[in-house]
Amino acid sequence: MKPYRAAVAAFVILGTLLFGLGLFLIGDHHKAFGHQMNLYTELANVNGLISGAHVRVSGYEAGQITQIEVPSHPNGKFRLRLHIDDKLKALIRTDSMVTVETDGLVGDKFLLVHNGTDGASAVAEGATLQSREPLELSAIMQKVSGTIDQADATMGDVRARLDNALDAITHTVNNTNGIVTGIREGHGPVGALITDQHITDDLKGTMANTRQATATLEGVSVRASQMVTDLQSRDLVGKADQSMDNIRDASAQIDESSKQLNINLSEALGPDAAGRTAGENLQGTLANVNTATSNMADDTEALKHEFFFRGFFKKRGFYSLEDLTPEDYRNSAYFRVQTKARAWLPEADAFAIDSGGRQVLTGAGRQQIDAFVGQEGATILNSPIVVEGYSKAQSSSDQVIESRERAIQVRDYIEKHFHLSSKSVGMIGLQSTPSVTSGKSSWSGACIVVLAKLK
Repeated sequence: MKPYRAAVAAFVILGTLLFGLGLFLIGDHHKAFGHQMNLYTELANVNGLISGAHVRVSGYEAGQITQIEVPSHPNGKFRLRLHIDDKLKALIRTDSMVTVETDGLVGDKFLLVHNGTDGASAVAEGATLQSREPLELSAIMQKVSGTIDQADATMGDVRARLDNALDAITHTVNNTNGIVTGIREGHGPVGALITDQHITDDLKGTMANTRQATATLEGVSVRASQMVTDLQSRDLVGKADQSMDNIRDASAQIDESSKQLNINLSEALGPDAAGRTAGENLQGTLANVNTATSNMADDTEALKHEFFFRGFFKKRGFYSLEDLTPEDYRNSAYFRVQTKARAWLPEADAFAIDSGGRQVLTGAGRQQIDAFVGQEGATILNSPIVVEGYSKAQSSSDQVIESRERAIQVRDYIEKHFHLSSKSVGMIGLQSTPSVTSGKSSWSGACIVVLAKLK
């Protein structure tokens, strides 16, 4: 009996020890023997969480979910009670965030409590932590699938439009290549102009003579209009009419030459009755126009020296500002007598240099010109005006360039802004030295000179 009782006693003792050990291990696993704290959080979707699910603080195993309270209405949230090891309390702050996480891709769900910030206060027993709702993988995949479908449709539309655009560009390039090839081979009037050097040379000469004749005629017209009053006051209307007839005849010659040029260009598209080619006809026409415009340039230049005009120009001492050197202009008795008013525009306020290195008129310069014209009144608009340009650049050549650029800028602004004829506004570059009677020994900028109206 004694061995039997000893065995039973040993069995009971061993069973009691194993039971105690198991109870200790289970309690230790569930943190039953340590100091614990209860916290709460709320979620609209528990996403498969159950009571007993693990709770981790910054990835560290901290406790478990001990209770899940079901909301009392559809808009309510599940309230979860978290049993957390008290030793992790220092990591949990009032701004800590609770999220639902998964072990791996298909593992168990657990709650992860993220660290708070040092600036936030420590969480108290029974506090409710803020949470972030979990993202469902199916919802994410659905959104990604929709985005991919939209991107595919957009790419298809872009591909179709690019194909259409490339087809149109290819068609245009082919047409352009055909036109350029035809021109290079000399087909058509344009091809003849490009390939036939004789026609090109004649056309250049004609254009040069036309520009010269036009410039000369414009100068003569300006001076003729200024002389009409003088001729009428001396009872020389008949002589002036004769001179004007000469001008009209010269204009008629240019007009007739232009008409003839248009007719010949129209007929040049095909051979004439004699079988001459278009290039030959065009070359002959341009030669005739060249001769006519050359004669016209000589006639209009000679008109300055015609008997009835010669006295006026001789009295003034020059035929145009282009005939005067800066020194002649400064010493001209005509400008000393005829000057009524001056407006000095300083370089610092009125001018600037653009990105290309050229002189340009500033807004302040335009305001000074407007103020001067307003001060002088409407009479300035009926008087001859000379714009003098000045520059104190280091080299003499730079002074010539800058003084002319500044005079041109002021002249162009006066003509366009006040709708004046270019016939009544002239310009001259005087480098840095004004005339003696101007009252200044040197200047850099520009000066507007208003002359007395010719009688």
